[in-house]
Amino acid sequence: MAAGPAALAAAAALREAGGLRFGDFVLKSGRASPVYIDLRGLVSHPRLLRQVADLLFQAAKDAGLKYDCVCGVPYTALPLATIICSENQIPMLIRRKEAKDYGTKRLVEGTINPGETCLIIEDVVTSGSSVLETAEVLQKEGLKVTDAVVLLDREQGGKARLEERGIRLHSVCTLSGVLEILQQQGEVAVEMVEKVKKFIEGNMFEPMAQNGPAPVKRPCKELSFRARAELPGVHPTAARLLTLMEKKQTNLCLSADVTSSEELLQLAAALGPSICVLKTHIDILNDFTPEAAVRTDETELVTVKLQ
Repeated sequence: MAAGPAALAAAAALREAGGLRFGDFVLKSGRASPVYIDLRGLVSHPRLLRQVADLLFQAAKDAGLKYDCVCGVPYTALPLATIICSENQIPMLIRRKEAKDYGTKRLVEGTINPGETCLIIEDVVTSGSSVLETAEVLQKEGLKVTDAVVLLDREQGGKARLEERGIRLHSVCTLSGVLEILQQQGEVAVEMVEKVKKFIEGNMFEPMAQNGPAPVKRPCKELSFRARAELPGVHPTAARLLTLMEKKQTNLCLSADVTSSEELLQLAAALGPSICVLKTHIDILNDFTPEAAVRTDETELVTVKLQ
């Protein structure tokens, strides 16, 4: 079958940017692969970056997709989504991989209008997990995600897994299609093409439904502190502590770094009703005596004395 112009252009861009390599590689999944696809270098090739962005936008257009905004899967697809949105006047959203621990602490940046449809842009799809992660974050913000557009589908089950979750995958080209183009152009040996095809066939990600239903989480009955104290095999000290926690309705522990027995006893008397454990280092007590230890034990506390 003759390759279409989009697939030919994608193969040329991959080859020129050095995004398609053959050899022995270990993928993110831990599996060994004879082919490695890495499009991060596209950012150093502005012409190719724009060309790939145009191919992705045209794929969405050819599929008749309707959407209100675009989100690129971080990080390689972010510049592609940026070009698509800036050239076609489409609102863009940015999904963070980790929420900030300051400011708004948001996972999605941009103007979010719940109920709108967001198109996901991705560079390569293998299992579809990165697209699913992005979709879940967007859906939690009230957005609809029905479609994703990818430059290259590795044909290892990602499309079926996404469809199972209600997301249609539209690809500019497939790995086998690109290999055939490169073979015809004399860029790749027939033996390597066959090796990659065998790898694809033997390393498919099965749809999640075929792995069986998710196990049902059975709610565990929460035992009271007293009930836990009465369980067989519980150490006497642990049983005493659990009994105190039940009686006082507290699980607070006080670490007392004081230097005199008098200070320690005052703390024990003042805070005893609110705590169940008093921890101290007897080697820093200038006047420690066994009598002081006995007096702390009388405060209805479990006293941990460290040396």
